Amino acid sequence: MNAAYKNILKVTTLFGGVQGLNILLNLLRTKFVAILLGPEGVGLNSIYNETRELVHSTTNLGLDVSGVRGISAAYEEMENGATEEERLVLQQKISDETAVLRSWVVLLALLGMLVCMLFAAPLSLFTFNDYEHTWGYVLLSPAVAFSTITCGELAVLKGLRKLRDLATVSVVNVVAGLVVSLPMFYLWGIDGVLPGLLSLCFATMMITLFYSLRAERLRLVFTHKELRKGHRMLFVGFNFVLCSIIGHVALLGIQAYLNNNASLEMVGLYNSAYTLTMTYAGLVFAAMETDYFPRLSGVITNKSEREDTLLKQQDVTLMLVTPLLVAMIVGLPIIVPLLLSGRFEAIIPMAQVTTVGLLFRAVYLPNAYMSLAAGDNRTFLFINTVGAIDILLVLVGFEFYGLFGMGVALTVQNLVDMLLVMGISKWKYGVKFSVRRLIDIVVFTLFLCVSYISCSCQEIYSWQYWACGTLLTVLCAAYSLMKFRQEK
Repeated sequence: MNAAYKNILKVTTLFGGVQGLNILLNLLRTKFVAILLGPEGVGLNSIYNETRELVHSTTNLGLDVSGVRGISAAYEEMENGATEEERLVLQQKISDETAVLRSWVVLLALLGMLVCMLFAAPLSLFTFNDYEHTWGYVLLSPAVAFSTITCGELAVLKGLRKLRDLATVSVVNVVAGLVVSLPMFYLWGIDGVLPGLLSLCFATMMITLFYSLRAERLRLVFTHKELRKGHRMLFVGFNFVLCSIIGHVALLGIQAYLNNNASLEMVGLYNSAYTLTMTYAGLVFAAMETDYFPRLSGVITNKSEREDTLLKQQDVTLMLVTPLLVAMIVGLPIIVPLLLSGRFEAIIPMAQVTTVGLLFRAVYLPNAYMSLAAGDNRTFLFINTVGAIDILLVLVGFEFYGLFGMGVALTVQNLVDMLLVMGISKWKYGVKFSVRRLIDIVVFTLFLCVSYISCSCQEIYSWQYWACGTLLTVLCAAYSLMKFRQEK
C-alpha cells in the first residue's frame, strides 16, 4: 500500500479508537437515559440541550476555535529551536495570550447566561409553543456559562498541545456524564432532566479546569488595554459563530416543529435515530479535524499537494466507512433494542435509510474542509448555510411519511451537500475527480442500496435476512480491502 495511504489509515484508526471509547461510554449513557426517561424524556433532554448549545455557540463568539491560534503560534515558535532567552519571552507571550483568552471567556460566559435568562420566555414559546418552560430556561442559563468556560479551557489545552490531557478530559467527561446525571434521572425521572443537564455541564467544566490550570496557571486581565488584544480573536471567530447559529437554529427548529405538531415523544425518536447513525459514523470521521484538517492547511497553497491530500483522505474514508455502514444497516434491529430499548424500535426504518446517506457524508467532509483550510470565509459560510437550509427537508419528509420520510430526507440532504462541495472543489480549487474515483462512489453506493433493499424485503428475524446481510458485509469488506491493496 502507498505510504501516504498507510499513514492516513493509521491515524484514522488511532483516533477512531479513541472516539470509539467515547462513543461506547456515550451509548451506555444513552441506553440508561432511554430506559429511565423513555422517548418523551429523551425529547425533552434534546430540546433543552440543543437550546443550551445554540445560546452558548452564539455568545462565545467562536473563541473555542480562534483562541487556539495565538497560543499555538507562540508555542510552536518556542518549540522550534528558540534560545533560552527567546523561550522566556515566548513563555510570557503564551501566558499573556492565555490570560486575554480566559478573560474574554469569563465575560462571554456571563453574557451567555444573561441572554438565556432574558430570552427564556421567547425560547419557551418557540420550542414548546407555550410559556410553561420559561423558568426551565432561566434555570438552564448557568449551564450556558459552564459550557463557554469549558470550551475556553479546551482551547488552552489545544494551543499548548496537551494532547494526552485532551484525550483524558474527553473520556473523563463522558464518565462524569454517567456518574452525575443518571442518579437524578433514576430518582426523579423526567423531572431530573434539567438538574441532570446542569450538573453534567458543571462537572465537565470542573474536570476541564483541573487539567487546564495545571498546564497554565490562572490569570485574568480586565483592563481595556489588555482586552483590546482579544479583538483579533473575536474577528476570526465571527464566521464560525454565524455557521454555528445557522446550524443550531435549523436543528432546534426541527425539534420545535416536531414537538408542536406531533409530540415530545416524536422529538425523542427522531433525535435518537439521528444521533445513533451520526455517532456510529463518527468512528471514521473522528480523524478529520484532528489530523486531516491540519495536513490540508499545511499544503493549501500548493494545488497538486492539496488535491492529492483531499483525494487520498476521501479514498480511505470511503473504504473504511462503507463496510461499517453495510453492517450497521443489517444490524440495526439488534443495535436499537440493545443500545436504547424496545420502545425505540420504530426508529429502525428511519435509521436504516439514513445510514445510506452517510456514504455521501464520507465524501462531503474531506471536500468541505477545503474552504476552511483556504481561509475562504464566504464559501465556508455558503456551504454551511446550504447545509442548514436543506436539512429542513426532514420536515417535508415527516409530513408525507413520518419517521421514515425524515430518514429519506436526510439521505437526500447528504447527497445534495456532497454534490455541492464536489462542484466547489472542482471549479474553485481545481480538484480533478477521476472516472475511477467516481465509479468507486457509485459502487459503494450500490452496496448500501442493495443492503437496504435486501433488509427491507425480508423478515427481520429470518435466517435469509441474516444470511444476505452477512454475505453483503463480507463482499463489501473484501472490495474495500482490494481497493486498499491497489493503491501503490
